[in-house]
Amino acid sequence: MKPLVSIIVPVYNVRDYVAECLKSLIKQSYHEIEIIIVDDGATDGSEKICDEFAKKDKRVRVFHKENGGLSSARNYGIKKAKGEYVCLVDSDDYVKSGFVAKMVEAIFDGVDVVVCGYNEEIPKARVLTGKEATVKLLLEQDNMEIIAWNKMYKRVLFDGVLYPEGKNYEDNLTTYKLLNKANKVRYIKETLYVYRERAESITRNDNKEERLKYREMAAKEAEEYFANDYSLGEVTKIAVLTAKLAWIDFAISGEVSKEFLNVNIKWVAKNKKTLLENKYLNQKLRLYIHMITILGGKIYIVFRKIRHEKK
Repeated sequence: MKPLVSIIVPVYNVRDYVAECLKSLIKQSYHEIEIIIVDDGATDGSEKICDEFAKKDKRVRVFHKENGGLSSARNYGIKKAKGEYVCLVDSDDYVKSGFVAKMVEAIFDGVDVVVCGYNEEIPKARVLTGKEATVKLLLEQDNMEIIAWNKMYKRVLFDGVLYPEGKNYEDNLTTYKLLNKANKVRYIKETLYVYRERAESITRNDNKEERLKYREMAAKEAEEYFANDYSLGEVTKIAVLTAKLAWIDFAISGEVSKEFLNVNIKWVAKNKKTLLENKYLNQKLRLYIHMITILGGKIYIVFRKIRHEKK
């Protein structure tokens, strides 16, 4: 028997896009799906479009709730899900007809999470343990790992894991927990998800300071989360370092306030010894630490300014 897949679609004021999204889900070549639409208090008529789809296809279930944000809608949908597997699809995006089928095909041999390409292929198909995938996410900070919606998850991974309500960049604060709980994570090369970057989207319009704040917050929360795991704890310390370096670089380029420059240079200097002892520190970061801690960071500042000018 083919497993049931729950596709969760949070909806809030996306009248111009939601129909295309839902059509792409209804037309999936894999039919054993339930489409859970969570209307998060939409006021632009998109909620009515959702109701019309539910009338036409019994696999579509619509839930109307007060506005609580994306995390709230996702958590609500996950609680309502009946499938063995869960996919999260944003209502202003859409998916290829083989999205679910290809992901289900890759769920075997102990795989709990499948990751597909979005807008472009994943360079290398492979299988990692959950811990290896978590290390990759924390060290590389690659959107391919961080984002929620290019993945199929075994639903039990969400037991005890919620998206943080009231915060932006909720994927940064959640995905590493899901990957770490997985037995295996499979990366498939196919581009199955189509991400639409809208002018009004959070990721496009946020200011740099907010983005950096949440990046550092995610790294520090991960550090606390893995406090009892020495190996992953060391990895999170590198994630905190790269967040600090991002503050420094954006301050040097003038994209955030200069007040963030000295405070983060001082942090690197204070933690230099323990950072240099970290086995996950690569040679490039090692060089940056030395440059930042010489002459109060002046050498590093000149170096980064030259790099910015060449771009």
